Amino acid sequence: MRVVNHGIPSVCLAIAIALLSAGSVRAEDAAEITVRLHRAEALNRIDDASMTPWHLKLSFQLMDAKGHPAEKGTVEEWWRSPSQYKIVFNSPSYTSTQIQTNGTLYRTKDMASAPYLLELVLDQVVHPLIPEDINDGIPYMRKENFGKVALDCIMITQPIKNVASPPVGLFPTYCFDPDQENLRASYNFGSQFIVRNSIGSFEKHKVTVDQVVKLNNVDAITAHVDELRGAALAESDFSPPNDLVPVNAGAVKVASGVVAGMLLNQPRPVYPESARLNHVSGSVVLGARIGTDGRIHSLKLISIPDPILAIAALAAVRQWTYRPYLLNGLPVQVDTTITVNFNFR
Repeated sequence: MRVVNHGIPSVCLAIAIALLSAGSVRAEDAAEITVRLHRAEALNRIDDASMTPWHLKLSFQLMDAKGHPAEKGTVEEWWRSPSQYKIVFNSPSYTSTQIQTNGTLYRTKDMASAPYLLELVLDQVVHPLIPEDINDGIPYMRKENFGKVALDCIMITQPIKNVASPPVGLFPTYCFDPDQENLRASYNFGSQFIVRNSIGSFEKHKVTVDQVVKLNNVDAITAHVDELRGAALAESDFSPPNDLVPVNAGAVKVASGVVAGMLLNQPRPVYPESARLNHVSGSVVLGARIGTDGRIHSLKLISIPDPILAIAALAAVRQWTYRPYLLNGLPVQVDTTITVNFNFR
């Protein structure tokens, strides 16, 4: 793998999130931008069915809540096809193996799914652009300045009537080198910001070599690709040993009332002044996916009484955290609904 430094200057990291709200809308046809996103998805992934088998090893440094180094570890993946791969997580707090083969996911017995941040840094190397984001929204592109680096940032919005240009970062946002498809940074639901400080090439695909993930503007994890090369892998290499058992990798549907009782942190939405002045009230209903870490991983608008209230609800809920939901004693992802009430008084 050939590595090329394309880093956003480190001095920009502290101010990058603030800058994301300062851009101006660039008028481009949504269909054209969507085509660009699909090209970027193909370029920045290494799990395309046409690729030859490979072995990947990355090392990571987890941080504590204040951004100080906490623990180190590694993630390795052996990939033969989109439906056949093996991943080994190894750290002081989590060690587990999972194998996907013959349509079934196997995992080390009595182990929960990998911590969200470990899965996240692996995804940023293997398949960083989420197809559901691209296909389920309307793309808007803005020029954003990260210090001296100018990027094309594309936010994939959900339709909100009477709102021409929601604030950047309210929805999943991907930032690229100008007029190119090299993924440089991404921003999601107000709290998660990922910077790719160096990029490599592997079989004509772009690969994240060094990355920093920030949560609420604090370093949460850094990761570096130590090795990525072709590998001779046979189907027999993916036969699960006896200490691995079949698991359900999907999310569990949980009633909103149950999930509400699991809230740990709930910043209240700010009632927009314009809505107060116009006596606008009502309930914003959101579809939410909550990860095994208790954080909001995705939000969808289900029903809204007013676009300004929808934005206020999204801005607040994306910061909420929950106690992980346990199934058979292990934390699992949850799909649920969240209702935010705006009552005018």
